Amino acid sequence: MAGGALVVAFALVSELVKPKAFAGLFASAPSVAIASLAITVITENAEKARDASMGMVIGGVAMVACCVVAVGVIPRLHAFRGSLAAVAGWMVVALGLYFGVFIGGR
Repeated sequence: MAGGALVVAFALVSELVKPKAFAGLFASAPSVAIASLAITVITENAEKARDASMGMVIGGVAMVACCVVAVGVIPRLHAFRGSLAAVAGWMVVALGLYFGVFIGGR
């Protein structure tokens, strides 16, 4: 119920945002993340929720890196190889941040 209510709330907010291409992004991902964190705090503890939120941030940063790589390489390498390069960029950033934050930071 928490996830559904937040999806509706973010969908209403996304109606105000221009361009409408971002509406799905604002409607689903943040609301599910917030609901997931709330459930984690209730059923586990704040430390687990902190780790989950750090993982979400790492995934978001890696996705931005993937998109930046994709914009640069897909026109040159075409769809298949460019997409592979973008996914490789995502993996490098995600794993690097994961090991930096969760392994090296402790």
